[in-house]
Amino acid sequence: MWLVCLLAAMIEGFDIQSMGVAAPRMLPALHLTPGQAGWAFSASLIGLMVGASFGGVIADRVGRRPVLTASVAAFGVFSLLTALATGFAPLLAVRFLTGLGLGGAMPMLIALASEQASPARKATMVALIAGGMPLGGAVAGLVARTPMALDDWRTIFLVGGLVPLVVAPLLYLVLPVGRPDRAAHQSGDAARALFGAGRWPATACLWLSYALVALTLHLLLNWLPTLLVARGLPPASAFLVSALFNLGGMSGGLAFGLVVDRSGARWPLLAGFAGLAVALVLLAGASGEPVIAALAFAAGFLLMGGQFTLYGLTPPYYPATVRSTGVGAAVAAGRVGSILGPLAAAQLIGGGASGAAVVGALVPVVIVAGAVAGLLTVFPKPS
Repeated sequence: MWLVCLLAAMIEGFDIQSMGVAAPRMLPALHLTPGQAGWAFSASLIGLMVGASFGGVIADRVGRRPVLTASVAAFGVFSLLTALATGFAPLLAVRFLTGLGLGGAMPMLIALASEQASPARKATMVALIAGGMPLGGAVAGLVARTPMALDDWRTIFLVGGLVPLVVAPLLYLVLPVGRPDRAAHQSGDAARALFGAGRWPATACLWLSYALVALTLHLLLNWLPTLLVARGLPPASAFLVSALFNLGGMSGGLAFGLVVDRSGARWPLLAGFAGLAVALVLLAGASGEPVIAALAFAAGFLLMGGQFTLYGLTPPYYPATVRSTGVGAAVAAGRVGSILGPLAAAQLIGGGASGAAVVGALVPVVIVAGAVAGLLTVFPKPS
């Protein structure tokens, strides 16, 4: 089961990165301004936020297997339609629907991974499944380097649409049927799950840390290739750097998961975010492809290591009957940040900011995210 769940997470990562690696050729082909590009990048993330908000609640009511299967299948269809977009308006619409289709998947995958793992391996298992996201992003970067994709940006979305249509039936076959507790879902139950029994400080910290980490991550996922091309790197080299950023993220997620299972989350989180701030400062001023590639790998390692640690911390705060709701709300809060990140970069670039300035602007965001994440580890798990 874990392998198919990993594939499902890879699908989301492939889609998030697909816009970034397609952008250097797609934006001129569709005659998009930087402002329009920012909205196009964020459209699927808005859909993901809406899907995460409602997908977890629906899954807790009717079961995760049908909701997750339908989400992945719908995503595949709308990803294929992205390849047919001919201008800003149709691209905006189809990207929103693509995100909406897959929006509820990650909360369910996190909840499943946490429930299926032994107590001593929960963080590692969550990191393993969530690691599918940067792995899928790395695959998108490698696909973008193929001759077909370099010749036609639509190839990236054709690949990203066909794979989910193959994975969706496999999910339905291997996921546990589950028995949703409908009696537990009464009016006000979601609010009690999120804020009752002393959970409101942890919920607030989860939401803020998720949002700030996602803002940083999605700004880099969507704009890093374009920023690197603007600095003079060939497109193929920029796509390789993006792939290394994602591979660093997958490695960091697993490494952090192993450390957290052995020693707890507080110090790995604080050290990881401090190191990320340093890596971003160095990346903002770096020159030369090898140095940029190494710093991008390090940034991905530390950023996604911190994000996956947060994923692993979240499920135990909420009762099992509403766990998808609790995780889904945190992921939805993160989607707010993921939407703001590409839009903020578009505003900075449209105002004449350099790539170094855009990356440097993320440093205070990372510092605050690390402080809030560290505060989260102080709260007991009341559920």
